[in-house]
Amino acid sequence: MIRHHLPFLAGLMILAMTIPSCKSRQKSLNVQPGAIVPMENESVQVLMGRLDSCSFNAEWVSGKASVKTNQEGNETSFNITLRAKKDSIIWISISPLLGIEVARVMITPDSVMMLDRIHNKYQVNTFETINKLLQLKVNFEIVQALLYGNFFAYKKNENRFNSVYLEEKFYVLSSLNKKKLKRSLEEGDLTKPVIQDVFINDTFYRIFKMSVLDQRINKSLLTEYEDFRQTDAGQFPFKSKTKVKAEKELEIFIDFGKLKVGEIQEFPFNIPSNFERSR
Repeated sequence: MIRHHLPFLAGLMILAMTIPSCKSRQKSLNVQPGAIVPMENESVQVLMGRLDSCSFNAEWVSGKASVKTNQEGNETSFNITLRAKKDSIIWISISPLLGIEVARVMITPDSVMMLDRIHNKYQVNTFETINKLLQLKVNFEIVQALLYGNFFAYKKNENRFNSVYLEEKFYVLSSLNKKKLKRSLEEGDLTKPVIQDVFINDTFYRIFKMSVLDQRINKSLLTEYEDFRQTDAGQFPFKSKTKVKAEKELEIFIDFGKLKVGEIQEFPFNIPSNFERSR
C-alpha cells in the first residue's frame, strides 16, 4: 500500500521585475492564452522575475482533492486531505473514495514518513527512496513546486535557463535554445544536459506546462495545469496532470475541490505502538 503511493507523492512531490504586475489579476482565470508578443528584447531574468512575483505563495495551505493514478493500465482512485507549511511540511491523508483513512504521509525537507493503516506498518525514509523508485531526482522543493504550479530548476548546477521563445501561444523558458534543443533531440547526444522547458501564459504569468527530459537515462517528467483560481496567496491550479516516464510509466490526475490559505495547521503523525517498521 505505502509503496504503491510513493510515486504519487513524488508527483505532488510533481507550483515582479517589470510591468505587468500580478497585483491586479483577471477574474476569469481559465482563459486560454491569446496572441503574445515575442520577448526579443526581454531577458530570461525578466521572465523569471515575473514568474516569481506571480507564484502561489502561501505560508499555510489546507485542501481536499480527488486523485486518479494510472500505472501501465492499472487505475486507482482515492481522496486526499492536504495540509502544508511553506518550505517545511507537506502532510497528506489518503482515503478510498467513500472510506476511512488508509495511509498518512508527512514530508519534510529531510524525510518522508508514512503510516500504512491496512497492514499496521510505517516507514521513515529520505528522498533517496523515492528517487530510486522513480529513477528521477526529486526533493522537497520540487514536490512543493509541482503541487503549487510554481517554478523550480530540476538540476540547479546544470539547468541554467538560457532562452525564451514562443510556442503554441506560450512563452517557453528553456535550459536550451530552440536550435540546440532540436539538434540535441535529433542527435540523441548522451552528453547533453537535462532539458527543462517551462510553458508560461502571458496573461497572468503562471505555468501551464512544465517538462523535464533526461536523455542520458531516457527519463522524463511532464506536468500540465489548468483551472487556475484566485486565492489570497495568488492563483492556484485546481487541476493538474503529471506523467512520469521511467522504468514504468505513471500518470497522476489531481482535482482539488476545496483549498484554504492562511490558516495555521496541525500535522498529527503518531505511530501506534503495534505498528511495525517496514524496510
